[in-house]
Amino acid sequence: MSIPSVSAIADVLGLWGEDGWLTPPLHPVVGASQPVIGRALTVELYAAATGEGFGAMYDLLSSDLSERVLVFAGAESIPGAIWGEILATAAAGQDAVATLVEGWVRDVSDLTDIGRPVYASGVRPNGPGGMAQIRAIDCPVEISGITVNPDDHVVADLSGCVRIRAEHLDEVLGAARRYVAGETAVLAALAEGEPLSAAYRHKKSVVDELRKK
Repeated sequence: MSIPSVSAIADVLGLWGEDGWLTPPLHPVVGASQPVIGRALTVELYAAATGEGFGAMYDLLSSDLSERVLVFAGAESIPGAIWGEILATAAAGQDAVATLVEGWVRDVSDLTDIGRPVYASGVRPNGPGGMAQIRAIDCPVEISGITVNPDDHVVADLSGCVRIRAEHLDEVLGAARRYVAGETAVLAALAEGEPLSAAYRHKKSVVDELRKK
């Protein structure tokens, strides 16, 4: 079944008074040309000169990552990129769906060639300089006030990325598909020559229905 767009999901969440959109602060560095979805595998990072380093990261990226979206939180204080060609190649080799970094990435041309979606706060050419440490893996993390729990789902496309709570996944995706169908009906009516003032009724009826939740 098709994956609805991030915009449709974000609008549904907004209609229901829910949160979940992670853009901003995360923006496409290598955007997914079509929506992708996966279960969140969370990693909490922090900046420090001493600690266990990235050994646990290498173990993580050596494990099966099928249907998982890697979500790295807490890395904005680290003074360099924590994601680049080597880690992205390892993640792709383990079939990770996408990577989200609340922090910095680099090697953008290589990330583009690898082809797996990457979303980040921004790009920096330098590495972390030994200042990146792992606090915890597979734990609740927070990105710009949005909590991402292990096994929540993340959807990403060229517009950005959004979190869907695990317990609401089917309900949100179903509603977002109805939302997309309403917009598609508007576009079809416009193509038939209807003015927007008339064609918009298709979307309005869906929005009105969703508001009743």
